[in-house]
Amino acid sequence: MDPKLEIRKLPPSIVRELGLILDYADSWKRLMSIIPKQLSSSTYVADIKPDNLPKYNSEHFKIIELAGMQHKRSCTEILIDEWGTSGKIRANLGHLKYLLTKAELFRAADYVAKLLNEEPPVRPQSGPAAPISIPSPEAEHDNKKLKEIEEQLNAVNYPEKAIKEIKRRSGEPKSPVKIIPQIVVSEVDNQNKTSFNTPLIVERSRSNVTPDISALMDDTPVHSAVATEVPNLSIFMPEKVEDNAEEHSNCSDNMPHLSDLLITDPHNSNFSSTDTESSQSFTPAFSKILSNSSSSSQENPIPSISQLLSNVDHPQTISDQEIPALSILGDIEYKSNSDIIPNFDLLNQKESHSSISIQIPEPDSKNSPSNSNKCPSPLPNLSLNTELPHFTYYELEHATNNFSDTPFTTVNENGRFLGKGAFGSVFLAPKLWEQPVAVKKIFLDDVEVVNEDDEVTKQFKNEVEFLCKYKHENLVTLLGYSCDGCTYCLVYEYVPGGALSDTLERNPLKLSWQQRLCIALGTARGVAYLHTAFSTPLIHRDIKSANILLDANNNPKICDFGIVKLLPSQKTDNYTTPFGTSAYMSPECFEGDISIKLDCFSFGVVLLELLTSLPPIDQDREGVDLFTYVENNCEESIEPLLDKRIGDWKKNDVNFAEKVYNLTVKCLDYKENRPDMVQVVNEIEQMVKLFN
Repeated sequence: MDPKLEIRKLPPSIVRELGLILDYADSWKRLMSIIPKQLSSSTYVADIKPDNLPKYNSEHFKIIELAGMQHKRSCTEILIDEWGTSGKIRANLGHLKYLLTKAELFRAADYVAKLLNEEPPVRPQSGPAAPISIPSPEAEHDNKKLKEIEEQLNAVNYPEKAIKEIKRRSGEPKSPVKIIPQIVVSEVDNQNKTSFNTPLIVERSRSNVTPDISALMDDTPVHSAVATEVPNLSIFMPEKVEDNAEEHSNCSDNMPHLSDLLITDPHNSNFSSTDTESSQSFTPAFSKILSNSSSSSQENPIPSISQLLSNVDHPQTISDQEIPALSILGDIEYKSNSDIIPNFDLLNQKESHSSISIQIPEPDSKNSPSNSNKCPSPLPNLSLNTELPHFTYYELEHATNNFSDTPFTTVNENGRFLGKGAFGSVFLAPKLWEQPVAVKKIFLDDVEVVNEDDEVTKQFKNEVEFLCKYKHENLVTLLGYSCDGCTYCLVYEYVPGGALSDTLERNPLKLSWQQRLCIALGTARGVAYLHTAFSTPLIHRDIKSANILLDANNNPKICDFGIVKLLPSQKTDNYTTPFGTSAYMSPECFEGDISIKLDCFSFGVVLLELLTSLPPIDQDREGVDLFTYVENNCEESIEPLLDKRIGDWKKNDVNFAEKVYNLTVKCLDYKENRPDMVQVVNEIEQMVKLFN
């Protein structure tokens, strides 16, 4: 290859290979950081100097990374596309090799040098990029000699003196290792009480050694001697185990047992009279608490529950210190045999002896939550500045058969899916409005909470608040919105003809060249309206054939305004992150230079599609994007790529293909040379007049 070959004209296979090399560890950023703003046409040296500043800043890195994630493309390929199509002097292979070598990206530099049939660049002597020495055959021969010498040395016998010294040292006793003695716990030998061989003897056969549980539960000591008694450690000694066990058993007999506390009749207790009296002074019998009959000695007796719920014919006399029976409060005559559960049949009777009536309102069958597919809404509570009607998410679900993903064929079928774009899917709702409408369901990427400052919310507010003011025959009309369900939804007028891109791809012969010229005129009028309808221009930023819908008469309507941008003035906004499709994006857009001229460049690519019927992006052709492909094959005329299946584009001795192509070249020119969309509309109108 020639070093002067521009990198924008590289075959896709070479660009992909460079992408595989430079995408590893984001090496493309090292290359991008040293690209100067101006290149030389006479030399390949490209250095950053005080009078030649860097071409890209940190914002541009973010733009390329975002474009790579959105379009699932290699960041290196996006960088090559942008760098190769911007600047007065286009970057070539010589510039690329120089900068790769300077950035010490030697793997990519070696690949470029191989393409140029040149020697690989010289690497530094030290550092990560230093060359790795590979042993030569001579070095391997020297290594074999060293191994032979080592084998000969190993075969030499040690002197006798050294062998004796080794044997003597190996026979010396080693220093003893300190061992922690093991503690042994064994059972007591009851037959031989005098033996005491272990430091600790635990007797497990004596159950009465353990204190009584009832003693632990007693908060107030019955016998002070017992309460303050400390366990005698001598019970662990083998000589006094039995004596102490008996003594401890006697002590435990003075403790009340738990069974004694639960007796219902205190006269049957095992306590003595004195013990019973002292015990009852601080621990009441549980039977008294749970007793069904109240004692006559109590001052404020609490009636039993059976008394409160008893069936009475006459009201009870209620004292100030008693809880009244529930039947008195409601004066309800229960016919149920149960004293606890009331008769629920009485609640549904229209005529009842009770003075209380309960009515439960019937739910609205249309908006009842039970009839809708409920979902936790992650959306914020938005307050939108619009007069458009708000549709509930349930209404949209019902109108689209729960957002059926089956493609739409007829209204009588269940399919409602119309298509899918970058920001959402579109479904048909035939009975939501007076006429069939299209419901766009925005993608949320399975987020749990959506904030008001998130990008998806901003795009949604753009379409709702801005576009409700824009009414034009070549713009899709926004009819309503929804923001109370699982995701944002937009309601548009239904355009039955589908997208222009689908027609050009599947059935290009359907559109004659006269109809294509009319489509171009209608699209240009719609874009010009966005730019001039109000004092503040509205930039669409994603004009492409996929966003141009055709009605039944093939009249175009522009849709998908999710990334529109309002400019505060006619000046360029240099701080806006661009979005859109890379094949339609102008070179300055990658630098964050957003203006109304951006839409003009995108419209120029649409004109190329109308002329050639070729897709905007094709990975299998040399020149992936259509602009580059046409530029490489059509120097002065569109004739080599013109779609002549729909006619010769000539009428009244006028070659309309060449006129449209000349206008296309103006739209795809540098920003300062591009016309505005009002001028584009005027030129196309003059063409249409020539064949009418």
